[in-house]
Amino acid sequence: MRPILILAVGISGLVVLAGCQMNLSVGPRARADAIAPTESNTPPPDASRDRKDVFVPASRNSTQYEGRLLTNVQRHSFTEDGRDFDPDVDAGGQTLVFASTRYAEHPDLFLKNVEGLTLTQLTSDPADDVQPRFSPDSASVVFASNRSGSWDIWTIKRDGTERTQLTAEATDEMAPCWSPDGSQIAYTVWGPRSGQWEIWTLTVAEPGVRHFLAYGMFPSWSSDGKRIAFQRPRQRGSRWFSIWTITLEDGEARQPTEIAFSDSAACVAPRWSPNGEWVVYSALMGGAQQYAELWMVDATRGLRFRLSDGAEPAFNPTWGANGRVYYVSPRAGAENIWSLSVDARGAEVAPVAAAAKPDNAPMR
Repeated sequence: MRPILILAVGISGLVVLAGCQMNLSVGPRARADAIAPTESNTPPPDASRDRKDVFVPASRNSTQYEGRLLTNVQRHSFTEDGRDFDPDVDAGGQTLVFASTRYAEHPDLFLKNVEGLTLTQLTSDPADDVQPRFSPDSASVVFASNRSGSWDIWTIKRDGTERTQLTAEATDEMAPCWSPDGSQIAYTVWGPRSGQWEIWTLTVAEPGVRHFLAYGMFPSWSSDGKRIAFQRPRQRGSRWFSIWTITLEDGEARQPTEIAFSDSAACVAPRWSPNGEWVVYSALMGGAQQYAELWMVDATRGLRFRLSDGAEPAFNPTWGANGRVYYVSPRAGAENIWSLSVDARGAEVAPVAAAAKPDNAPMR
């Protein structure tokens, strides 16, 4: 089975990461090609392999800023066996849906109140169910599953009824996300002809109606429906992943724009803020010492803010409706879901000082 994408990476790596070698969570863990993308004519690596639970910080330069934004870190899941990953929060900011291996070797989907301890199991299958996303009305969840043999896109009602398979090709479709009006789903697929990761959309009412948008992976639709953020590897040089956006005009992708990048780290797993002004993502680097940090970028100006300090791995971010960013970290041992508060409206920022740079973090 081919991975999908690293971290956040997460098939248990796209699943995790979007192709990263690290154990990122973003769906079937995509690993190695997320951090060091494979050549365009080489199939992606196997996503079923376990990933490492350590990551690396992004490099800094004069265009990057460190915001004093990290406050009130809160823990939301409490497993000591297996791992909890791929979190998403409903429109009301009250309920988490996530994938977990706490009760079985293969991940299932669970629901819980962001402040509570009680878990409701949404799916139960001997295969892998990952990368859940709430629909805009919070009534349904879209997710990726390999229960039919390959990775496909499925939906299920919040009460566990009406499980529906939307794709059934031999290729692997993963990392789904809803359009703001709930009529379409964007997702990632490995293009057997292009030899690249591709982003497509399908119409929920007519799943057979599909449309190619761009080369890339881990799409995230903005709340106004006008833009999609995603990660894409450079085609030369380091071949690191960077964060891009496209503007949608009459259903066609226009104005591809790179909004976050590093010459020494992979920028992966982007997610739009509810107000459509910011994109949060993970910055990952491999090597002898590996880390994952959370960053936030102004999608218009390109100003970047570091949300975590790299002391503990932090990946697989998503926004809540309550001014918090939820993410996955093994800071207490096993991978669990945490959140931190973010005031993106008027934070005072300062250029990253040399003293703030970890000894092993390269400068650009």
